[in-house]
Amino acid sequence: MQSELSVAASSQTKLDLDSHIQPCPETYELVAGEIGVKYKSMFDDLMHSLPPEKADRVRGFAAPESDIWTDETVWTVKGSGAPGAVSPEGRIRTLDHMGVARSLIFSDPGVQATAMGTGELALDTMRHWNDFIVNFSATDPNRLRGVAILNTESVSTAVIEATRVLNAGGRAFVLPSSVPPGDASPASHEMDPLWAMLSEANATVTLHAGGEEGFLASQKWDDGVAHLKFDTIDYSAEGEQISPYLFSTMSLAPQNFVTLMVMGGVFERFPALRFGIIELGAHWLAPLALHLDNTFKIFSRRFKGVLELLPSEYIRRNIRVTPYRIENIADHIERYGLSECYCYSSDFPHPEGGQDPIKDFDTSISKMGPAINEKFFCKNGEWVLPAFS
Repeated sequence: MQSELSVAASSQTKLDLDSHIQPCPETYELVAGEIGVKYKSMFDDLMHSLPPEKADRVRGFAAPESDIWTDETVWTVKGSGAPGAVSPEGRIRTLDHMGVARSLIFSDPGVQATAMGTGELALDTMRHWNDFIVNFSATDPNRLRGVAILNTESVSTAVIEATRVLNAGGRAFVLPSSVPPGDASPASHEMDPLWAMLSEANATVTLHAGGEEGFLASQKWDDGVAHLKFDTIDYSAEGEQISPYLFSTMSLAPQNFVTLMVMGGVFERFPALRFGIIELGAHWLAPLALHLDNTFKIFSRRFKGVLELLPSEYIRRNIRVTPYRIENIADHIERYGLSECYCYSSDFPHPEGGQDPIKDFDTSISKMGPAINEKFFCKNGEWVLPAFS
């Protein structure tokens, strides 16, 4: 495991832009509050309903956190049983084992989905998670960059919560990409107080997989096509189960959000705003940049006094993305450039990250040479994961 790689990939300065807290049933309440209690109850009911062999497999994914740090436990064990899955001290030791200097740390999908929903339970879950992750990160704020959730159903609520988290020491946030914040464009001036606050605080704004739910007006597009649909009883992964249709379309919402941020002038008004798009692939970024440049040229009179740069220049300056490990990043760069936008992520401790993500990415990108390799694993991520002094 973790064989010899190129110079940058084997260094101790890698930045990991996607990792997660993964509680076991017994620690879900600590992480998520009321919804955590419900998740544990749902898990217990599931265990009673499954055949014994399937129950054993799912139970293994929900084991208590390991206190052993080896290549086997760090890279192969997935779910709540991985070392550092839910404890800050354990996570620091895991980062040491991985050779990672700093990491963005997100919630698990269930917590994020609930906190980005509607109603009081959503807001309560948001605040509970944010309190948890701020306290978690306080163990080492530089290395453990916990990502707070902002529910944007109301812009004023998002501003109040962002203020609370910033005052407590938080410096990274994830927003839903599926719905207009406050029922208006993310580029509307109603959002400027939030963007200004986060920019001035040197904080990071992200979109993450799971935040795109509800973007499409209908959820019926894969109806009648069984092989494309979500299988609620698929135990092949014991993790984030995802359908072929969703995997193929989940980047549509982030593309829309980025289009509005760029073309609406947000990055012109707030040039220091740090923006990351996480676990949503990277195949779409450069073609979108090319398309937006063409749109800008066609409607140049409309953008006079709004954008001083080409859209692709804002993307290059302000936005970072994490490719999936199955993507050929070298091909992206050779075709379109934007080599400064692509960043390493492990998805720890989720199964989708694989058992050797550093090698997987290095195999793809090493042919570009050591300079690009170092940018991917170490340098590019500094924009959305800056070191604290």
